Amino acid sequence: MSNTKAEGGVSLTTGLQTVVVNAEADAKVRTYEIRFSNIDGAASVDLTQCLLIDKSASSASRPILPVNATVKARDALMTRITLDPGDSVQASASAAGDLYALATKIFEEAA
Repeated sequence: MSNTKAEGGVSLTTGLQTVVVNAEADAKVRTYEIRFSNIDGAASVDLTQCLLIDKSASSASRPILPVNATVKARDALMTRITLDPGDSVQASASAAGDLYALATKIFEEAA
């Protein structure tokens, strides 16, 4: 049986938004694939920030992709990240509604 599961998505705005949260109560370490799709269709858009919010380090934020990574029209940018219980990923875009972030769980194990 596969562990793969879409966790839902969010249309990014210019402010930081939560893309995925690894629930602390589950006590699981999970690996996610996050796909940032340019849904504008005509122009490039920047992924202005993509941050790991590290619960074990007093919720310190750490960049997981370069600042202002450009995603061309009708293209996507993907990354994989392993989150400990309570960790999350937040992201923002240079234009509201032009980037869609979809997180898919690809692996999990007990912490």
